[in-house]
Amino acid sequence: MKLGTAKRIITPKRPVRLCGYATRNDVFDNVLEDIYLRVHYLEYSNDTLIFLYGDLLWWNSEFVEIARKEAADAAGLPIQSIFFIASHNHSGPGTGTSFIPQLETIEEDYVAWLKDQVIEAVLEAKDDCEEVSIARHNGICDMNVFRRVKNERGQIEMKPNYQVEADKHLTVISYRRLDHTIKGFLIHYPCHANLSNGNQVHPDYPGIALRMLDDSYKGSTSLFLQGCTADLRPNCVLGDRFVACEYDYVKQFAQDFYKSCMQTIESKGIRVDEEIEIKKEEYQLPLTSESLLIELKEKAKTEEAAGQWLAKVMEKNLRPYEVIEMSKLRFGSQLTIFTFNAEVSQYYAEFARTMDNSAICTCYTNGMIGYLCTAEQIREGGYEPVGSALYFALAGTYKEEIEETIHQLMERL
Repeated sequence: MKLGTAKRIITPKRPVRLCGYATRNDVFDNVLEDIYLRVHYLEYSNDTLIFLYGDLLWWNSEFVEIARKEAADAAGLPIQSIFFIASHNHSGPGTGTSFIPQLETIEEDYVAWLKDQVIEAVLEAKDDCEEVSIARHNGICDMNVFRRVKNERGQIEMKPNYQVEADKHLTVISYRRLDHTIKGFLIHYPCHANLSNGNQVHPDYPGIALRMLDDSYKGSTSLFLQGCTADLRPNCVLGDRFVACEYDYVKQFAQDFYKSCMQTIESKGIRVDEEIEIKKEEYQLPLTSESLLIELKEKAKTEEAAGQWLAKVMEKNLRPYEVIEMSKLRFGSQLTIFTFNAEVSQYYAEFARTMDNSAICTCYTNGMIGYLCTAEQIREGGYEPVGSALYFALAGTYKEEIEETIHQLMERL
């Protein structure tokens, strides 16, 4: 097989508003570290795929709809071969207007420039292809924590919960040239990239760790695959609550994560087959809307966020569903990657492993439709299944039946 890589700085050239926190209303104050677009162009004996990674919260669905077709046309590939992936970094700019403005706004000139960078990086990576071998390294990283706690009133709060086991699986895919030097890595781990809530640009721990790997292996370009982290956060805690931290601590967290990656890389790797099978499913996930619609329509009379929500859902004609896009990338018996255009509970990754112990799940891929929780989490409530619907401009909350639907889609793939 062959791998070509490219890397471009995508830091806005002038201040724009960052996305991910409704409390940040103005353009960013300064740049602490550049953010990047990173590309892996993978030619297998029977197919080709492209990973386009960004140090971003996500690639907004409206951006993906246009840019994926343009990238596919530029590479001469079908759309299903293009995968826009993001680290879920809360310290970068927005890429679309699908959600309420409090969550994400865009600077149109920046988005147009970003699309140009995507196309140029794809062509650069295509021209950079060279023979590599691929291996899988399995490790453990104890840096995340479950983030849902039931209080004495039976309500779910976003607090660290050490009584529930968090998914600690760390997976590294290595690509070595014929001379055994490293061409690049894929790093997979489930942990929110939201250590900081400041108004400065930086790539949070995933992008900083990638920079450290690039520095350690000269001539390499690596990517981060964010896992099922809807209910997981970095273990950055004071007492019984999560706390935001300054950039120096983000760098220290990244340094520790980099060390875990290096330990995993140094473990014995498993050779991965050099053929790939790509499958894709799309399905309408139903929303239940009555109670939420009544509540938010009333709030819209006096609250800005609810007013923004009402405007967005009316644009979509109160659409009672959102479309999940799920893909399965099968690399022989040694590696399977499921991708989701959503923030997904860790329990879906656990389900994937029960079907196939080689499976990993990558979220924030090819768009965003909000949080996909389990039936139990939906019944319990809390930010992920209920509170977030406002920000994602959903005309309701996802029904409990989506858990069974998602399981069936994964099995069908």
